[in-house]
Amino acid sequence: MLRGRWRDSLTPLGITPHQSRVLTLLSRADKIGLRNSQLAEQLHIAARSTTEVVDQLEAKELVVRTPDPADRRATLIALSATGRAQLGELAELRRSSMDGYFDKLGDEDRAELTRLLAILDRENPRPVRGACKNPAKEN
Repeated sequence: MLRGRWRDSLTPLGITPHQSRVLTLLSRADKIGLRNSQLAEQLHIAARSTTEVVDQLEAKELVVRTPDPADRRATLIALSATGRAQLGELAELRRSSMDGYFDKLGDEDRAELTRLLAILDRENPRPVRGACKNPAKEN
């Protein structure tokens, strides 16, 4: 249910969840950007799928592709000025969507939920991103 609300919150901006993830990753990258292969690795998807998402973002003028100065054959993908501005709007939409979702809970219930989630987070540590295995590569 929460995922649906989050997805719906992006609708006014015309951004899909996949596009949002790419924008977020690019916002954390060096200013020069990332190669498509780096994005695919961080997203745990095939490079061709990443290319499709980047094509869509480029058409919306949210990212720019530039030649990689370290390798003429490679291209770097970075946020455009419009893409950076869009990230702020995305964050605000997510925040208001989450507020609307959790506003049914009183202060005590929110505190209890926070306590329970902290236990789950502590007892179920997430693997390091690079430690995730790609089943397709193992075969």
